[in-house]
Amino acid sequence: MGKYSRLGKNILLVFVGNAGVRFIGLLMLPFYTRWLSQADYGTTDMINVCVTISINIITCCLSEAVFRLPKGQPASIQKKYFSTGLFMSLIGLCVAALIYFITTRFLSEKSIFFEYAHLIYLIILTTFLQSYFQQFTRSIDRMNIYVTSGVLLAIFTAGFAFLLIPVYGLTGFLWSQIIATFCASFYTLIFGKLWKYVSVWFVDMSRFKEMTAYSLPLAPNVVMAWLINGTNRFFLEHFHGMDTVGIFATALKFPMLIGTFFQVFFISWQISVIEEYKNDRYNDFYNKIFSLVFLGLTGGMLAIALSSDLLTTIFINEKFSDARLYIPILTVAPLVSCLAGFVGANFMASKETKYLFNTTVYAGLTCIACNYLLVPPLGIMGAAYAQILSFAVMLVLRMYHTRKIAGINHKLSYICSFVSLLLVVFFFKSSMTVKYPVIIFLISLILYFNRYAIKFLSHAIKANHKTRQK
Repeated sequence: MGKYSRLGKNILLVFVGNAGVRFIGLLMLPFYTRWLSQADYGTTDMINVCVTISINIITCCLSEAVFRLPKGQPASIQKKYFSTGLFMSLIGLCVAALIYFITTRFLSEKSIFFEYAHLIYLIILTTFLQSYFQQFTRSIDRMNIYVTSGVLLAIFTAGFAFLLIPVYGLTGFLWSQIIATFCASFYTLIFGKLWKYVSVWFVDMSRFKEMTAYSLPLAPNVVMAWLINGTNRFFLEHFHGMDTVGIFATALKFPMLIGTFFQVFFISWQISVIEEYKNDRYNDFYNKIFSLVFLGLTGGMLAIALSSDLLTTIFINEKFSDARLYIPILTVAPLVSCLAGFVGANFMASKETKYLFNTTVYAGLTCIACNYLLVPPLGIMGAAYAQILSFAVMLVLRMYHTRKIAGINHKLSYICSFVSLLLVVFFFKSSMTVKYPVIIFLISLILYFNRYAIKFLSHAIKANHKTRQK
């Protein structure tokens, strides 16, 4: 099977296994916005951001190591990696629980981290287990279990939400997440036969050192990446209230579709990068896929931005209707973020993960400074601008550091296309009477600047069609 075919197959499997729960979240949006207030929905969003950050800090991103390092190893070595990472992570989670519950004694009783302390910790625990088990099934090529686990997580999340949220509100939302992730992780453990890989006798400190050497540089990177996405919530809550966070979180659901599709691709892209990295034609392969990714992200951004009014009418309760004002500008940051992630995959293949950390730190500092300056006067728009600027810093730095590994061709075309995208967003929300002819002209420019990707895609489709005919 060729490298492009393998990438396509992996994308399809990961899409089914990883994206289901995210699309369920979108389809459930009318239900959530009906039963939860703006403040409650904002609270769930802040909790989810904090849970993701906490898991990566506590476990040092060992879920990433348990995918990368056991791959292709004998079963005896895979058992050592799996058991070592699992037991050391559980020790970290126990220590974190002690620290967390001591810390909550000093918080205000009105704080969400005091009121929902036990539920937040359970979400952290079950989410880690689900992610760790599912990542390992990828490493040992049990993609059927990986896919089924993701599908079950989506079904359980929706089912328990329907049962619990109308009765218990915000508390029911949190319990639905806990139960769903527990059931999905239990399925993966049993039907993936992962229990065969678990034993305290398999714990190997040399493997732990190897895993942390790989994952520790990733932990600050992941944490900083989520801080870039999450810091704005805290600034918005402080300066404009939790209702504003709820509107922001609702508006962001649609642009996050771009990130969801890309994350599915990215998980598969990591596999291809690792396999093709030392190939002599890697740079050509890299640039062709980059052009397709840019084209796909551009199309997704335009589709969401130009249909924002329709999307809010269909999916969002009228008390969240202000979200439509912010959807177009919020589509820009995920595009830049995805491109930065794509370029950053080179660091994982070359095992130079320190650059992931360095570039993300600069982006994080940019984000905090921009949020501080822009959120107080501009609110949600300020938070959107801060995201765009911070991810732009990350992208530029990563392109600079990877120029010797795999340089980007046709940079000017990508820059012109991106500027045209920004102009489309600007004119779409303007009150100009001639805005639609201008938008059509700009889209024509975007297609022209992406002509290399369109030409490659056309040739690939024709070649695939000829192959099928034979």
